[in-house]
Amino acid sequence: MDNEKFARDMMRLEEARRRTEERMEQEKRRINRRFERLQQRLERKFGKPSDTQERIIEAALELLRQEGLANLTQRRLATMLNMQAPALYWHFKNKEVLVDHLAEAILAKEFSNMQPRADDESWQDWLVGHMVRLRKAMLAYKDGARVVAGAHLYPAVTLAHSLECGLVSLSSAGVDLRTARRIMVTATTYTFGYVIEEQSAPTAEEMAQFDLETFLVPYPCMAETLRDYTPDKQSGNDDYLAGLRYIIQGGTLQ
Repeated sequence: MDNEKFARDMMRLEEARRRTEERMEQEKRRINRRFERLQQRLERKFGKPSDTQERIIEAALELLRQEGLANLTQRRLATMLNMQAPALYWHFKNKEVLVDHLAEAILAKEFSNMQPRADDESWQDWLVGHMVRLRKAMLAYKDGARVVAGAHLYPAVTLAHSLECGLVSLSSAGVDLRTARRIMVTATTYTFGYVIEEQSAPTAEEMAQFDLETFLVPYPCMAETLRDYTPDKQSGNDDYLAGLRYIIQGGTLQ
């Protein structure tokens, strides 16, 4: 009897596993269909960027990479494109609209193949990898975080797709949707803020002119934390990942 009961239990578990996998595949197909329909609907309503608009966007991205957001002016962009500055307004009515398109282009380059988590992947690992890609996308351009963080949901539809993928990935792992939304929003805004701070930090030349040791005399705890700290790319990566894991682990520090 025990063997028969064990066999029945195993069959029920196997059936439950199979049904779970089917639901996950259906959910993945559903989110991709929704994203495609959203893109098509928005393109019909607002119009897909023309070839000329795409050329302007690529030139603006290059100017952003080289000079940053403050120097991304219509006049400088027109010079790069050998166009008259007023002609740009035929394609983008103002800088704000152009910057929204830049945000979408920045995200689309990194997230061209965004998928919810795989069945054998924990939601925590998926989310860490997803946020690392978001940070990478924004760091590829000067002021990239300011561009993406301030974007509207259209044309920056990849940002909405990112949130939906996160909600699917967490909820399919047993996290309730309300909690999943809070985790996704917190992790995303943390990443926005962290990269904005990275990209706004003083340059090495500016720090060389600043008497940090004297400044830190009234702040012994801060001085202690900075004693062996070297502000470089690796330390920035380590600090970012440590903060992200604090969020994902629910506030624990293990």
